[in-house]
Amino acid sequence: MKKVVKLVLLTALFATFFAMTAFAAKGDAQAAFNKVNEIRVANGLNPLTWNYQVENAAKVRANEIVSSFSHTRPDGRPWYTADDKVLYGENLAQYYDSSEEVVQAWMNSPSHRANILKPDFKSGAIFTVEVDGEVYWAEEFGI
Repeated sequence: MKKVVKLVLLTALFATFFAMTAFAAKGDAQAAFNKVNEIRVANGLNPLTWNYQVENAAKVRANEIVSSFSHTRPDGRPWYTADDKVLYGENLAQYYDSSEEVVQAWMNSPSHRANILKPDFKSGAIFTVEVDGEVYWAEEFGI
C-alpha cells in the first residue's frame, strides 16, 4: 500500500512539474528578450534595457495582431502610433511557441534581424498573447 501511495505522489509531482515547465516555456517574452540581448552582445552591441513604456505599447500591439496580423494597426494607422513617443522598430510573429523558435525566425528574416542588430536601439520589450493555443509576439524597440 505504501508503494502505491508513493508511486501516486511521485506521478503527481512529475505531472505538476512538467505541466508548469511547459506552461512557462510557451510564449516566454522575457526569455526571448534575454536571447535578443545575447545576440546583440555577441555582435558587439550593447544589450537593450527593458522599457516599461515600450512594454505597454508591445502589449497593445500583441493584442491587436490577434485579429489583424500586420504592421498596420486594425484602425489603419501605422504600428508606431501605439505610442509614437517611444516606438522606433517592431518585430511581430505568430506560430512560434518558444522564445528560441521566435528569435531564430526573426534572425532568419533580414528586416527583423536588422531591427535586433540596430545599434541605435537602446531599449525595448516583448509581449505575448496566447489565444486558442496560438502565441502572438510583439517585440518593440526604443531609442
